[in-house]
Amino acid sequence: MKNNILLFNPRPNPHLKPVDLPLSLLCISRFLDQEGYKIKIVAENLYENHLDVLRENAKDSLVFGISAMTGYQIYEGIEASKIVKEANPDIKVIWGGWHASLYPTQVLENPYIDIVVKGQGERAFYDVVKKLEEGDPLEGILGVHWKKEGEIISNPDGSLEKMDDWPAIPYHLVDTEKCLIETEFGHRTINYVSSYGCPYRCAFCCEVMVNNRRWVGLNAEAVVDDLERLEKVYKVNGVSMYDSLFFVDIKRSKEILRGMINRGLTIRLGNVDGRAKQLAAADDELWELLRESRTYSILCGAESGDQEALEVINKDMDVEDNIKFAEKCHKYGIKVVFSTLVGVPIPNLSYEELAIKTDGQIKATISMFDKVLSMDDRHRGLMFIYAPYPGTPLYDSAIKLGFREPKSLEEWGKFTLYETHTPWITKRQERLVPMISSYIFMFLDSDTIVWIKERIKSPLKKKFFILAFKIFTQMAKVRWKLKFFEFPLDYYLFRFGKTQNKSI
Repeated sequence: MKNNILLFNPRPNPHLKPVDLPLSLLCISRFLDQEGYKIKIVAENLYENHLDVLRENAKDSLVFGISAMTGYQIYEGIEASKIVKEANPDIKVIWGGWHASLYPTQVLENPYIDIVVKGQGERAFYDVVKKLEEGDPLEGILGVHWKKEGEIISNPDGSLEKMDDWPAIPYHLVDTEKCLIETEFGHRTINYVSSYGCPYRCAFCCEVMVNNRRWVGLNAEAVVDDLERLEKVYKVNGVSMYDSLFFVDIKRSKEILRGMINRGLTIRLGNVDGRAKQLAAADDELWELLRESRTYSILCGAESGDQEALEVINKDMDVEDNIKFAEKCHKYGIKVVFSTLVGVPIPNLSYEELAIKTDGQIKATISMFDKVLSMDDRHRGLMFIYAPYPGTPLYDSAIKLGFREPKSLEEWGKFTLYETHTPWITKRQERLVPMISSYIFMFLDSDTIVWIKERIKSPLKKKFFILAFKIFTQMAKVRWKLKFFEFPLDYYLFRFGKTQNKSI
């Protein structure tokens, strides 16, 4: 029987092609690659004619795998699943990722999808391929759901498995040169993950449901081995960390940083995900190691400058924890990237009351950012309008308040995190939040021009961009200083320019 493996990474944003490494697909390929299976990973940044590549390779493949988050990846995943089924009706289509883990039955209701792998997929995907190859039923494989004569069969959930004896991530399966991007911490930056899960209970995050507040991390020595291989074999000089929370085990984090220093690695870590309260209380040894290893930035879910909002989302921290954390970062020369959200669903309030609460959250978060950005002009703020994500504790609250829940996989494919879905958000708030996040904060961040200009290859376009950037920076600074966000003609001009230059 054909044992070729075909995998596809759909684009998450309908307006932008993927640019980074299809990391989830490489991870689920570990065990099969170790045994010599022929694995084809397809993404738009790897192949110009990616649909033709899927169609051709489907003809002699045993399985077709997709990992998809809720949103546009579902839409593209369905289209791709249809294409491969038409090319090879016998191919087994397997879905994994966040949405399939939350709604396995809904995913399997689609006629082009045969099997779902829920949760951590490396071992389960390997076991499914082995069973299919032998023609055996899929009973007994934890976390697997499938169709049998039109009936959906569900195996019990699995738990997070330790990763220490796993094969290394098989980077050789893709052209890594096509997955390197320019960032402020490395002109050859790639994405990497060293752990799964998160033990905290943030009410807007689906980690709570998918991994049941569990966490597992690769041992420190193996992580440093991976980083050394990326630096010496693939000439990577920046790593964007994709862990949900890198600092769960502080001792492990120290060992990783110390190992990088002892081996003389020059690769820089960026956007390392951390929790403000935990890191603000961490000892000086950790912070000294972060500085000595040249860790560039920590991505932190500050979530809000409004204490009530923090309590609604079960953040288990105070606004002041965010300030203390930012002060520590400033002391040790590390950039802060703060992510926040506004418009959280507070039960038993009218839309008018929720809109007033949202205005208060915006104002309080701006005040918090004022303190953080005044410490260092490299610091970066992000602000988003709350989007109801399935499987999260706040999801039911959003539905009770009027959020219209998509009822099918196809409807979820039209749901994007870049649009407003909650009826209590006003038109002004809908305009204001992305203006602050993608425009004001972008130009207040002195690092932005460093990496964006390097993505522009034309010398003439680069000169024009630098001139325009300086002008917009001055306008953004004035708006921020005065807290004046009305009559946003400059913002609309910026948005038009962004459509002409996909680098920003």
